[in-house]
Amino acid sequence: MASNEDMNLYSYYVPNKIVAIVFAAIFIVLTALHMWRIIATRQWFGIAIIIGGLFEIVGLAARAYGHSHLNQLGPFIVQYVLVLLAPILYTAAVYMFLGRLIRVSGHPKLSFIRINWITKIFVVGDILCFLVQAFGGVSLANLANSKASDTAHKVDIAKNVILAGLALQVIFFLIFTLCSVIFHVRVSKRGIAETVDPTLHINIMLLSIYVTAFLITGRNVYRLVEYKSGTSGYLQEHEWPTYGLDVGLMALFMVITFFWYLADTKARVHGAATGNGKYGRVYDKDHEGAWSGNVHDDQFPLAQANTNEENYPAVSANVHERFYPPAQTNAYESGYGNPQSHLDDSYAGRGYGNTYNSSYGRVHGEV
Repeated sequence: MASNEDMNLYSYYVPNKIVAIVFAAIFIVLTALHMWRIIATRQWFGIAIIIGGLFEIVGLAARAYGHSHLNQLGPFIVQYVLVLLAPILYTAAVYMFLGRLIRVSGHPKLSFIRINWITKIFVVGDILCFLVQAFGGVSLANLANSKASDTAHKVDIAKNVILAGLALQVIFFLIFTLCSVIFHVRVSKRGIAETVDPTLHINIMLLSIYVTAFLITGRNVYRLVEYKSGTSGYLQEHEWPTYGLDVGLMALFMVITFFWYLADTKARVHGAATGNGKYGRVYDKDHEGAWSGNVHDDQFPLAQANTNEENYPAVSANVHERFYPPAQTNAYESGYGNPQSHLDDSYAGRGYGNTYNSSYGRVHGEV
């Protein structure tokens, strides 16, 4: 009988130390790049991606350590569980990004699930999948060197728990993908597409969501087949599927999502209401397609608009009141918004508008 010192918890192979280190280094670089972009753009959905990257780094480091410590249960559990759970965190980031993208497009009503519920529903589902798979993964890893007579039965239970978590994740992700496709079709219709702020790059971003959905779904299918085929299956007898069908796909996921920060979503989530949806910018067809609305957030000044922030001087409009953003009109008092005039009780000055308060004067205006 083999002693504990001779036991190989990885069963059919010895983990490749060099490959594990190389992939850990790749994830270190990708995680650092995401952290840089999150700090630079302050788009916090990326935090889930960073945590997923850290899971991969620690898991792969434990796997490299396991190369020379095949019988140590601690590193085996760490690499097994963290590599298994990292994609769930990536999925949460996808859910949050789509929710923000729909919200800031200015057309949240085009989503077939209410915008206030999209992120909540899918993230809660993701947490449930995380807990189920974590329980199954830890249980299965702990049984790796068990000698109890009922070990085989417990292993089957643990695998079934993981399978249930993976299946639930696939179901949630398919519903999510359907939600994304329906919104994409609706927002692409003529008359709607041109009202979406072009800095969102919405078509490119939605296409990238489909690619990431494909990567995550492919990885989940691989894991489903792996656990269903059992310990004697090809996928568990060889190491390369772990990298080619899981770790490698998640590295590619981090490469693609790095470009999500180019879509300017932050201000519109926290910004003021405009005339084109609660979080959208105003699309002014009378000014050759200019975005003439006012967003209260001083980080995002608009063309042909004046924000209250002094860093963004007025251009033909004053919209101190964030709920009245017309171009070339006075919107300080909602009752005095006539174009090219000021109708305050005390003043009747004309000439492209005059504001009620000289602190917020218009171009060509007079008090």
